[in-house]
Amino acid sequence: MAVLAQRRTERYFGLREMDPLRDLRGVADLIEEAFADDLDRSGQKALRELRWLSRLKPVLWWMTYTNPEHTDFLSGFVWEEERKIVGNITVNRTRASSRRWLISNLAVSKAYRGRGVARGLMFAGMELVKEYSGASVALQVRADNEPARRLYDSLGFKEISGSAHLHVSFIPRVQIQPLPGNLVIRPRNGGLKDTREAYNLASAATPSNTQKEWPLRQNQFRITGDPIGNFFRRLVGDGASSHWVVEDGARFVALLNVRPGTWRQPHSIDLLVHPDWRGSLEKPLISRALEYLHHWPGRELVVKHATDHPEAISAYKALGLIEKQTLIWMKLEL
Repeated sequence: MAVLAQRRTERYFGLREMDPLRDLRGVADLIEEAFADDLDRSGQKALRELRWLSRLKPVLWWMTYTNPEHTDFLSGFVWEEERKIVGNITVNRTRASSRRWLISNLAVSKAYRGRGVARGLMFAGMELVKEYSGASVALQVRADNEPARRLYDSLGFKEISGSAHLHVSFIPRVQIQPLPGNLVIRPRNGGLKDTREAYNLASAATPSNTQKEWPLRQNQFRITGDPIGNFFRRLVGDGASSHWVVEDGARFVALLNVRPGTWRQPHSIDLLVHPDWRGSLEKPLISRALEYLHHWPGRELVVKHATDHPEAISAYKALGLIEKQTLIWMKLEL
């Protein structure tokens, strides 16, 4: 009886490797608690899939033990207190056999923050990467999460890029603002010349440290026509994607891509402005995009824009969009 009493009062605590079969439901609960205000549509979908997977133990067992690569996204560590998961970190390669690793879902229950749990999880994650001879590890953090940023700074992580996420529930009605008189705006075509000029503009507008992490390729800037898709989009009341270019006579100085949402998907805008023209083209181009999207006003607009272009972020806000969050990419070289 004494042994039984001892087992009933035994404490379960501390750091250990994550066991998907045992921990998945607790990890899902923790992520929902820790990131309740931050989960966007894709994050909520991923959380639902995690809960669905936690209920299908036979499927999860098969995935884990017959093909571990299928559950690479479930590798990492948990911190347990009194049989409850209060901390979690996911650590995985960016792709199979890569030496570049990614830390995600670093989450600590609110009641256990400030006790060193996050630091302990980070040390475990970094040691795992070193054990597999990883060359670097990267992570993403909210710009306004000061405790997390101080932790990552203290561990040697450096900021490499950032993105502001803005949105508006209904397209505002705005007046198109004029471009400077010496510029020409026209639809961009899918030809080689326009593709090459678009690539040259992106190379000039993207910081070198960002290009080092995510190299630009010319084929990223090709426009591929989809006449059948556009026909059906119009048939159901949706609009076709629109691509514009602004020229100063010798080169591209701005690109604007506008994609009306389909079905339940939101609208989106992509804007690229040459550093020499920043501050004078953002409002004219964004107002043009909003006027185009106003044909389908009852749908959300979602924009993701680089923080190294603050003039565009200010213009989006001035024209009615709201900044939801800003995310910072940080990286540690090992």
